[in-house]
Amino acid sequence: MRESLNRDEIRVRELLESDTKALEMYQYLSGSPKVQSYLKTANRMAVSRLGYTDHGPVHAEVATWYALKAFDILDETFQPNVVAEGIGDTDDARLVVLASTYLHDIGMVVHRNEHPQAAILLAAPILEEKLKEIYSDPAVATDIMSFILHGIYAHDDDTQCLTLEAGLTKIGDGCDLTKGRTIIPYHKGKVDIHSVSAMAIRNLDLDRGNKPLRFTVGMDNPAGVFQVQAVLEKKLSTSGLSDHVEIDVLVNGNRLVLSQVKRLFRVHMTEDAQPIVREKE
Repeated sequence: MRESLNRDEIRVRELLESDTKALEMYQYLSGSPKVQSYLKTANRMAVSRLGYTDHGPVHAEVATWYALKAFDILDETFQPNVVAEGIGDTDDARLVVLASTYLHDIGMVVHRNEHPQAAILLAAPILEEKLKEIYSDPAVATDIMSFILHGIYAHDDDTQCLTLEAGLTKIGDGCDLTKGRTIIPYHKGKVDIHSVSAMAIRNLDLDRGNKPLRFTVGMDNPAGVFQVQAVLEKKLSTSGLSDHVEIDVLVNGNRLVLSQVKRLFRVHMTEDAQPIVREKE
């Protein structure tokens, strides 16, 4: 496990193969002046006006990187819905995860409240332009668009994900919880349980485990447990993937058993919906 995670050095490009549709979409989004402006403005709303954590270009990159890492691990066990429902192949599914994760927070330019709804309205025309170039069949382009918009909308904590791809977007979002994401509001005076907890977390690694996805969270002190419970576990509870994830917590290298820690945050589920994911034969 790495000693410390430098969020500014994470690059999605390293996870994408050449000559793929996913790479083409990433190059389009990361190079789009409109998308980058939306992300910077979203961050201004989040950090400067509300005192929240980073929701800008770095968060988009980090969340997408984690989502794709999780995709590559779970792809050995599950079929993405794009594949299972006969819409496309694994490259198409990866494009969906990439686009929905990269764009999930652009609705913050309007307001924090209902920002997933605002995000799908802003993302649709951006995506439509590129999807018409990538897919010659308008029907397929529309299907892929619907998957992406569901992923953007369902990243909200309380919205149940109904596809594997959306669940991966939610996981990617939840994984960006290290101290680098909250350091600016913390130093500006926002000192509460959320910021103190985030400042305790050095890194989060994803790898294969028994379930089959394992999160290993490294922290300097047990305050980071709140961030795991209030952010990561809450995201997992509506991702449709919670039964397939295990979480290891290391405090200064020593394993902490979450089940033995007093519950700091209780997740309330309002729906019993489950995602449509199929294990590979």
